[in-house]
Amino acid sequence: MNENTDIQKSKLKFIEQIRIALSKPLWYKSLLQQSIGKHICYFLILLILITVIRFVIPCTAYLQSVGGLKNLIYNGIPVFSFENGVLQVDTPVDIEQNGVRIIIDTSVDAYTVEDAQSKAAEMGDSMNIVYMISRTNAVNNISSVTYDLSLMNGITINNDVVYRAAPIYLIFYGIFSFIGNIIAYLISALFFALFGYLMNRALKLNLKFGQIYVIALYAKSVEILLEAVLEVVGISLLYYVGSIIGIFITCNYMTRGMSSMLIPRSGDSNQGQDRRFF
Repeated sequence: MNENTDIQKSKLKFIEQIRIALSKPLWYKSLLQQSIGKHICYFLILLILITVIRFVIPCTAYLQSVGGLKNLIYNGIPVFSFENGVLQVDTPVDIEQNGVRIIIDTSVDAYTVEDAQSKAAEMGDSMNIVYMISRTNAVNNISSVTYDLSLMNGITINNDVVYRAAPIYLIFYGIFSFIGNIIAYLISALFFALFGYLMNRALKLNLKFGQIYVIALYAKSVEILLEAVLEVVGISLLYYVGSIIGIFITCNYMTRGMSSMLIPRSGDSNQGQDRRFF
């Protein structure tokens, strides 16, 4: 009995599932023979890993590079306080990145929209965005609305409050990032499953849509891990190039995975060997 046959008849651990998903698409039949619970556990663990790679590792690395969260909040940003609708910052802030400029100067009592538009004009590109925050209001160059900080009267924020709230914010951000990864993964796999369904009909493979969808979920493992690793190491692929590479890898794995799942026509004595998934 060969290794493939042995695996098909066994309950796979996560490490075995991911090994097959990443490198052995012709063994995808063995993945479909696992229980629904096994599928769910695999995808949850995979997406936890993706969240760790995309969020936890970069966040941890950044905090270490700035001397930790406490050092960042107390020394990396100016000492500030917001109380009774009035903002106080000990030193003015003027930062610009990717066409967005933020100016905070609480020695100014109030800014106007014209002030923001003038600063944007100085930057030389009409697409630039400028946010200006004074002691009592906030404006920007793309809206005629002036935001009165007194509307936030009763809210008190300072460096101490930010330091206490930051860990909670990071935890919730990580949770929402994880949920976002799940939703994006499931929706993306659905489109690949629709492609697989059309191929299934054209080639008369006789696979059920549920099986095709699970194959798509496994086939995307390489794509999502590759994208996550490239983000961490700082290799920036142009969006359309990355999309083409991802589509190619997933479609290739789906095609090979589906070919391993050929279901005999009715009347074949082996027809019952495949799992009826969905």
